[in-house]
Order: sequence, then structure tokens, then C-alpha cells
Amino acid sequence: MPTARRRAPRLGDTFTFGGRVPAVVGLLIAAMAVVTIASWLDRRLLQLLAFDPASVLYGQLWRLLTWVFVQDSPLTLFFAGFMLWWLGQQLVYVWGERRFLLRFLGITVGAGVLATLFALVYRPAAVGHVNAWPTVNGLLVAWALMFPDRPLSWFGVINMSAKMMAALVAFGTVLYAIAYGGPGRFAVHFAALAIGWALSRGLSFGGFFRKARRNLEEREARRRAKHLKVVRRNGQDEPPRWMN
Repeated sequence: MPTARRRAPRLGDTFTFGGRVPAVVGLLIAAMAVVTIASWLDRRLLQLLAFDPASVLYGQLWRLLTWVFVQDSPLTLFFAGFMLWWLGQQLVYVWGERRFLLRFLGITVGAGVLATLFALVYRPAAVGHVNAWPTVNGLLVAWALMFPDRPLSWFGVINMSAKMMAALVAFGTVLYAIAYGGPGRFAVHFAALAIGWALSRGLSFGGFFRKARRNLEEREARRRAKHLKVVRRNGQDEPPRWMN
């Protein structure tokens, strides 16, 4: 008796963990786990992938992205991965998988760029960083400000609104900065929170670049039109003819 052939699983299905999480979220968590464990086994990998403003300025641009995949402790790997698991489901539903991935990467790279620029004018900010908390907190702030009145319950004991959670994240970042070396050491954290806030207001990297491109095109069109003039015939007001 013939039997139906089983469909071979697609690669993307592997990262849904049995349909429990969107594939892009599962892929990011898996990448974090693999890269983190590899960096624990070989500390040179940690040194190569960590965010470091001075190294970025010397051309090691990959550090603007890779730092988010290296966690500095098992607890960070677990809790940052758990938050990404939970947040990712919420944000993929709103943004879709592609936009979620682009914004995850955008917060990471954008925070690195802003922290590097800040380090140019404030030397205490020229410090290295690894772990996903800045990016995760940026996503959390974006989600919380998009749904400010959504209720949250922590272990059935602590109840609060999403906007209160966003305020606590921002306040906690300030406290950590005061307690552990000043704002310079937390530049990448503050930058990620600022980008998360911008995303919650509907601003995006794609929109920024599209607007900048339109402005450049309009400026170029005005520049080219400067040498054009209206030619009239017999002093009569006629529809203008443009000519060089």
C-alpha cells in the first residue's frame, strides 16, 4: 500500500522550535548561543567580536554588529535570550519578520555608530562592550511605547503598564551608569534606548534615508533649473517656453 511521502523540513522551520517562535527570532537566539559558547571556548574570538570604538575608527567595522551576539555570562545568555524570545513574538506580529530583523540589526549598528561618535568627543565613552542588553532594551522601549497601556504581570506578583516598564528600563540604565563608571561606559545603552524611542514614534532608518535622498534630488533639480529663463515673443504674455 503506497504511503504519503513526508515533506522534508525547511531550514526556516528548524528555528521556530516547533512553531513556538517566529523563525527570525529563533535564528537570532541560536546565533547568540553558538557565538557566545564559541567565545567562551576561545577568548580571542571575544576580543575580535566585541564592540570597541577605537577599533571601529581603525576600520574594524564588523564590531558595530557582532557585539550583540556575544554574551558575557550564562545568566546574560539566558535572560537576554528569554526577553528576545518574548519580545520577538510581539514585534514580529506588528512589523513582520523582515522589518523585525532589519530593526534588530539597525538598533545594534546604530547604537554602535552613535557610541563611537560620542567617544570622539568624550574620552570616557571609548570603552568596549559585549552582550545583547542594549539592543533588547531598545526593542523593549519601542514595544512599550507603541502599546503604552498594555498590562504586564511579572510572575503574577508585580503588575504594571508597558509605559511604566519603559520608564523603569530608562531609569535603571541611568542608575547603572551612575553606579558603574558614569554615562560614558553606558553610551551604547543610551544610544539603543534613543533608537528604540525613535522607532516607537514611527521613525525608521529606511524612512530617514528615503527622505534624505528626496532632499538631495530636489536640491539637484533646483540647481539645474537656475540657468533656465522664460522667453517671450513680441512682449506678449504667452505660455513660457523653457530653453537653455
